[in-house]
Amino acid sequence: MTKIENLKKVTLRLEAGTTPGNMNPSLPSPEFEFIFGIGPGGMCPFEYQLANRTAGEQVSMSLKKEETHRMFEHLHPPFMRLFEKQDFLYLKIQILKIEQPDNREVIKALADTASHDHNCGCGCGY
Repeated sequence: MTKIENLKKVTLRLEAGTTPGNMNPSLPSPEFEFIFGIGPGGMCPFEYQLANRTAGEQVSMSLKKEETHRMFEHLHPPFMRLFEKQDFLYLKIQILKIEQPDNREVIKALADTASHDHNCGCGCGY
């Protein structure tokens, strides 16, 4: 079975909520896809939580607004805009797919990471 490791394309299904039992705020795009392990400083703490896991596994976590930059660093999951109204969220993360990306996808992901700035408009809050 394929495990999450460097340079794999990972697709996740995300749920966010105000309590572990109330996954209430709806996400505009609940699926999140990224190339694992390409951050400028190596893996971010979120990626460490996913390392060596396989498709079908689920990860749950709680997250404070002030922890988001440290936790996700170069990644910009779609729930970041929820922190405009929330200071704290519970997350359920389902690993849907782990694939070998083609070279073009890796290069695009590296370029996107390098071009991300504080005025990007993606809702990451940086």
